[in-house]
Amino acid sequence: MAKKVLTSTRNGSAPKLDPRSPSFTREFKRAAKAFTKKATQSPEHALAVLVEAGIYTPTGRLTKNYR
Repeated sequence: MAKKVLTSTRNGSAPKLDPRSPSFTREFKRAAKAFTKKATQSPEHALAVLVEAGIYTPTGRLTKNYR
C-alpha cells in the first residue's frame, strides 16, 4: 500500500495530503465517482446540485453569471 505523503500548511498548523501522491489521487477519484453517482440519481438531484453550486436558480434558469 502506498505511503501517504504529508506536507504542512502555509501557517504550519496542520498537515495535509500531498495532491501529487497516489493515495490522494485514489481518494479524489473515489470521492468524484460518489459525488457524480449521487448528483445524477434523478433530474431533481441534478438541479439541486447545480442550484447549490450557483449555476442554476431553483426555477431551473441559468444564473446571471452563466447566461
